[in-house]
Amino acid sequence: MINFLLSLKTTVWTLFALVCLFFIGSYQMPMHRDIYAAMNDDILFRWVRHTAAGSLRHTWWFFAAFAGLVLLAINTLLCSLQAFKGKWSRPDLLLRISPQVIHAGFLFILLAHLLGAGFGFKLSGMVPEGAYASLPGDLALRLHRIDVRTDGDGHVREWAADVSVYEHNRPVKRGALGPNAPLFYGGTGIYLQSLNFDRGPAAVLVVAKDPGAAWALAGGVLFMLGSITLLMLKWKRV
Repeated sequence: MINFLLSLKTTVWTLFALVCLFFIGSYQMPMHRDIYAAMNDDILFRWVRHTAAGSLRHTWWFFAAFAGLVLLAINTLLCSLQAFKGKWSRPDLLLRISPQVIHAGFLFILLAHLLGAGFGFKLSGMVPEGAYASLPGDLALRLHRIDVRTDGDGHVREWAADVSVYEHNRPVKRGALGPNAPLFYGGTGIYLQSLNFDRGPAAVLVVAKDPGAAWALAGGVLFMLGSITLLMLKWKRV
């Protein structure tokens, strides 16, 4: 079993299987929007429990791909541990450690997605001007006012929402939300999605927290540094 998990063939065939499964998923998702649309409005594990687990006929590829990623993560981790057990020489130090840095970056990225899928949250809803909205973690949000600027023809040119974040009923941060200008507090991001004037000024907001964001950033940096270093070392040897 250990030889199977350490084998390079396991890596190659797992990657090939993942590509095939993702290809199947690219067809399944547009065909069953009633199942997959909720993925964008909720964290992954909650969507799995509430939706995917009850629709295995159309989501089997997702669970198979998840199993493949678990196998790939175990394969990567064991290969790196095996590499560190060998003898290291100073001339080949960078050449041998670069792949392990890439592996570490890949594992950090997977960990980031796992943390976000299990311990984050994503909420969306309409908040009227002057109203409050409760958030997880003893947080609350107040929408003070909505500012809309128009041009001479009456077309909307700029729009923003003035909001405050409260923690334990005390204001802790205030700022203006725009189409590409979210507000962050304690790892929680508040995004302005759109405005609604049907029943008075109101803002459609998305509030999300991803505890894996820092791990994803670290993983991306490690993956890039390891890849660049390995490419340069290989290039010098040609």
